Amino acid sequence: MRTCLAVLSHLAVWPALYVVASLVCTAQLADEHAHWSRLAAAMCLTFLTAIATYLLDRVKLKDSWLDPADAAAHPRRFAFLVQRARALRVSAACCLIGAIVAAMVLSPWAAALPVGAAVGVLFYAARPRRAHPRPKDLLLLKNSYVAAGVTGFVLLTLLALRGREHLHGFATSALAFAAVHLFLRVLADAALCDLDDEASDRRYGTATLPTTFGRVSAWNLAMVLRLGLALGLALIPWAPLRPRLAWAVVTAASTVALRLVSPATLRDIVDIRFAIETAVVWLVLSW
Repeated sequence: MRTCLAVLSHLAVWPALYVVASLVCTAQLADEHAHWSRLAAAMCLTFLTAIATYLLDRVKLKDSWLDPADAAAHPRRFAFLVQRARALRVSAACCLIGAIVAAMVLSPWAAALPVGAAVGVLFYAARPRRAHPRPKDLLLLKNSYVAAGVTGFVLLTLLALRGREHLHGFATSALAFAAVHLFLRVLADAALCDLDDEASDRRYGTATLPTTFGRVSAWNLAMVLRLGLALGLALIPWAPLRPRLAWAVVTAASTVALRLVSPATLRDIVDIRFAIETAVVWLVLSW
């Protein structure tokens, strides 16, 4: 069982579920009520695009571009991926094609979303660090880049989900509120994930909150930001009341619980947590 979970992690299933959860959470806060078939297509587009981009980030376009920092931070995952690099690159390409097909169900222009995501991840860290730092090597830019990428992708997917004839319905405070919430949520979670890579980031010159301010400070900053998000969800009336309150309670509870447990590794737990939170809120709102 543990081996199976590890393989799913190596293949980027958990971070892909995180991005799907981002889509559903934002749709709930923006009061989006799409037909289930279109929502399924949007979730399929999101999942396949996320799988493709994460695999592309991990196995790169060719072996000479593999990042030694990844080998230092995640030796088991790196060994698993290197042994299957060529097959995984083909798999990433197939996922991109599948994402384009799913996007076409929503809108023709949405087919550009998976391609744009792939280009974005190549700009983010196509090769190992050389003389000049990459975006992922710069303090806060790394996390902000990821948060902006996820938020932008989700918003564009929601626009495609809504359809051209209903775009005027998105000119609301609820959508802006949901977008800001998602950006800050991803920012906090990305900072937590950096805790797993603290040693290798120090060695290879990647500036993160843990390498700059220390592990405890990074933990506390992420926790304060998430609790602030929960408070904002409860008090700021810019989105429907029921999803706001449901997300406020779930966010606060999961934040405190994770901090109390303080597991040695966080990345997979952070990714799976968002998916579980989304399922809980969905059940609450359905009931």
